[in-house]
Amino acid sequence: MKILLALFLTCIIALNAPAQQNAASIKQQMSAIRKSTNWEDPVAAKKANEQIKELSKKLMMTGNPQGDQPPNQTKTEADQAKKDATDEKMKLWDQVMKSAAGSEGADVFLAEPVREQIKSEYKEEESNKSKGKEFLEEMTFLCINMSSPTVQLLIDQMENYKSIKTLVITCGKNGSAVDLETLIAKAKNYPLQQLYIINFKSFVTKVPKTISNFHDLTFLALYNNKILRLPPELSSMASLKKLYIDMNPVTVLTPTINSMTNLDTLGIAKTLIADVELSKIKQQLPNCKILLK
Repeated sequence: MKILLALFLTCIIALNAPAQQNAASIKQQMSAIRKSTNWEDPVAAKKANEQIKELSKKLMMTGNPQGDQPPNQTKTEADQAKKDATDEKMKLWDQVMKSAAGSEGADVFLAEPVREQIKSEYKEEESNKSKGKEFLEEMTFLCINMSSPTVQLLIDQMENYKSIKTLVITCGKNGSAVDLETLIAKAKNYPLQQLYIINFKSFVTKVPKTISNFHDLTFLALYNNKILRLPPELSSMASLKKLYIDMNPVTVLTPTINSMTNLDTLGIAKTLIADVELSKIKQQLPNCKILLK
C-alpha cells in the first residue's frame, strides 16, 4: 500500500508540473534521480523507475516543436495528436517490460504484435535523428530484435547509449543469426542490471564469457536457445540473483554456479539436467529456489 501511495503521489506531482518543461531541465531531473537512487533497494528502484518513466513521457512531449504542426490542424488537435503518440510509446514500453520480465516460470517471448510495434518505433526514431538524440543518454531499456529489417541501424548506435540497465536481445519465432560477442562488446559500458538473450534456438549454442564483465548484473535470462553449458567465467558473477536457462539442452551447471551465493532463483525447465546434477545444485545453493516447470 505504501508503494502504491508513493507512486500515486509521484503521478499527481507529474501531472501538475508545468506542461512546457524544457528538455534540458527534464534530463537534469532524470540524471539526479539515477545518481541519488539506491538501486539495490527494490522499493527505491521501483519508485525511481516510475519517476523516470513520467519524465521520459514529458521529454517525448517536448520532442515535437510547435513548428512541426501540420497546416490543416489546430493547435488543440496537434497537441492531442502528440499526446496520443506519446501515450502509445509508453504503452509499448510497458508491454515490452511486462513481456520481458514475465513471472515465475513464465514464457518471456515477445508477442508478434509487440515485435512489429517495436520495429515500427525503430523506423520512426531512425528517420528522426534530432528526436533520437534526446533519448540516447536517458534511455534505460533497449531491445535488439535481430528479425527487424532495421536492426543494423540500431546496432551501429549501441555505443551512444549511456544508461541502459535492461538489454533484450531477441528475434522472431524461427530464430536468427546473431553475433553475441559483438553486441556484448558494444554494450560493455552499460550499467546493465538485466540481460535477456532469448528465442535464438540453434543459432545460439554458447554464452559469451564477456557477460561476466557486467558486475552489476542481477538478472540473466537465456530462454529457448541451444546452450550446452555456461562458461566458467560466469562463476565470478556474485551479484546475480536470478538465472533462467530454460529450454536449453544444458546438462551441467556446477561448478560454474557454485559461487553465485546471491542466486535466489534458478530456472531449468525443459533442460537435460539430471537428478544427480540437481542434487548437487541444491547442496551448493540451499537458499536458491529452483524452477523445474
